[in-house]
Amino acid sequence: MRGILLGLLFSNMVFLAWNILTPSLAPVASPRVSPPHEYETLQLLAEIDAALLLPYPSGASLTQAEAVAVAVPEPVVAEQVVAEQEGVVAGGEGYCAEIGPFRSQEDAQGYISSHAERLSLQLDVRDVPAPPDYRVYLPPFSSRELAQSTLATLQAQFAANNVAIDTYLMPRGELANGIALGLFSEQQNALNVQRQMEVLGYKVVVRTEPKQRQEVWLVATGMRSQEEFAEHWAQMRLSRSYVDTREKLCETIAHAQ
Repeated sequence: MRGILLGLLFSNMVFLAWNILTPSLAPVASPRVSPPHEYETLQLLAEIDAALLLPYPSGASLTQAEAVAVAVPEPVVAEQVVAEQEGVVAGGEGYCAEIGPFRSQEDAQGYISSHAERLSLQLDVRDVPAPPDYRVYLPPFSSRELAQSTLATLQAQFAANNVAIDTYLMPRGELANGIALGLFSEQQNALNVQRQMEVLGYKVVVRTEPKQRQEVWLVATGMRSQEEFAEHWAQMRLSRSYVDTREKLCETIAHAQ
């Protein structure tokens, strides 16, 4: 028993002496594992199509300012890109104008001939509302015979009362067998006839007739800006003092490339 105790005591003393006399060892690091490559293979420069490569100038042939310009490309402004795209779609026509109205198509054609070298001009004849006419008439009668007898009686009354009204029988259309008493451009003249007929005992109709007239204009195209058109217009207006100009929406069609 004593021998066992002595043996354990001796073993502890040996272990303590070993820890004191032996220097501490550095911790062993775990082996570093390289991260997996993003690509399994690398493409060599010789394997790339030459048409896809961009030439890059040698640094020895460039100044310092040129080298900076090559290294840092100039930024492209968004508005510039939009303007270039719109220029392609519109075919370069950024401003259009219309000139007129002219007195006739012949007048406009002469204007085109005089200024063909300045601008591209196209004839534009358009229908526009005009002041209406006023038709005065007796409504259609039930038969042609009744209408003719009424017309004869009416003309006799005009002569007896010294009334000067041109009248005739309407032979066809929606007013067939009616009696026309005039077509007037002034409403007051139509109302005067109506009053005269009421004095003679006739109830007549005054109907407004819508009317259109033609206006002759020219459309100027192919300009980049309003300023460009103004330079030409300063001279063009001298030959026709009665025409005017105003901006017009350019009507263009984008063609597929």
